[in-house]
Amino acid sequence: MHDLLKPAVSLSSLEKCVAAVIGILVIHATFRTLERTLPRRFGQADARFRVRKFVAFSGYAAILLFLSILFEDRLGRLSFAIGVAGAGVAVALQDVLASIAGAFSIGFSKLYAIGDRVQIGDTRGDVIDIGLLRTTLLETGNWVSKDMYNGRVVRIPNSSVLKGPIFNYSQGFRFVWDEVKVVFTNTSDFQLAREMLLRVAKESIGEYLVEAQTSWKTISENFRSENPPLEPTVALAVNAASLEFTVDYVVDYTKRTAMQDQLFTKIVEEIANCKSQLQWALPVSTVINQPGTPYAIDEHPSSSTHGADHAADSR
Repeated sequence: MHDLLKPAVSLSSLEKCVAAVIGILVIHATFRTLERTLPRRFGQADARFRVRKFVAFSGYAAILLFLSILFEDRLGRLSFAIGVAGAGVAVALQDVLASIAGAFSIGFSKLYAIGDRVQIGDTRGDVIDIGLLRTTLLETGNWVSKDMYNGRVVRIPNSSVLKGPIFNYSQGFRFVWDEVKVVFTNTSDFQLAREMLLRVAKESIGEYLVEAQTSWKTISENFRSENPPLEPTVALAVNAASLEFTVDYVVDYTKRTAMQDQLFTKIVEEIANCKSQLQWALPVSTVINQPGTPYAIDEHPSSSTHGADHAADSR
């Protein structure tokens, strides 16, 4: 191996620079070709993505190894200069270095993986790529409802994971608690309303309960936590002219909008069959009385004043 490296060590500085440029171009072209062709041999999309990322990182590693071998005799001389310049580089590239540190934190701490739904800062979406400097999300929410995609691709610096909380919807317990509010008039049958809402909720989320219970067992085995109620619950709050019911339930984090549509569809059908025992509460409008203008008396004189003037004229 040492004999193979002698020709590279004996090259002049100019020759090494030329060899470095040519070597980088050859390595880049080789791994670029592998990145395009090798993943096609794998059927699953996830496997193709992982192979593509592995080939890309292997290409970077090959370039670094090639340069270290080519300039092996000069690395010792450059160590002092690199040490002096390192402080300035660290200050100038602190955001880049923080993003690289964030990438290692994401990988080693398993904060999230490709396919997870996360919220980083104010941005929520599905992770579609994790790079050395940025994480790419397919955004959900914003001007559309809850778990619907809005079409935007967001790239967030990896340094964000070191500065704030990361919300992961996919790891461990893959369900979230959601709720809907239903408001009836205060003359409605509240017992019938409670029974109807609870029955509709149980019928709608019945398919999730067994899976949610199994998923929570996994959480309780890895973390110390209390066992929350996974069955639907209905709570009543009485306002001045209405009965406000809140229905809480667990649902798959990707199906919140679909579940609300299913619940309200069944609730509307049930109320239509209740024969006026349950009535929707109408929105309460507020009437604001404006004070009269100073000219109101002159423009619209009262009857008593008008009568006095008429009496004076008759005299």
